[in-house]
Amino acid sequence: MSSATLTASAANNAARRGNALGRRLLIISAWLVFAFFLLLPLFVVATEALKQGVGVFVASILEPDAISALKLTLLAVGIAVPLNLVFGVAAAWCVSKYEFRGKSLLVTLIDLPFSVSPVIAGLIYVLLFGAQGYFG
Repeated sequence: MSSATLTASAANNAARRGNALGRRLLIISAWLVFAFFLLLPLFVVATEALKQGVGVFVASILEPDAISALKLTLLAVGIAVPLNLVFGVAAAWCVSKYEFRGKSLLVTLIDLPFSVSPVIAGLIYVLLFGAQGYFG
């Protein structure tokens, strides 16, 4: 090997070592954000649910209303996920592969849920389907 190759290799290794600290700091900060926004809320929910003891928690889950709610949730998931999968893949395929009339409207309808706050969307559902709503 020539001395130029060794010098370039040594410089490359030094640059990698310098970037290692920055890379570690970025990874640590990403894990801290992950822990703060996902693990901390899960921990708070678990501690609040078990605050009065495991027996009270199990008894509340085994109530008929809770079992009915869980069954309804599983039914909704069983219907919504396959439908979202089929129509989502079909819409993505059409939008990416073809030019057609109404494509911008379809993309707008796809992007609309991302621009509406979940709180506002929940309020709209309550106003429409609640006890005093149009469809309630």
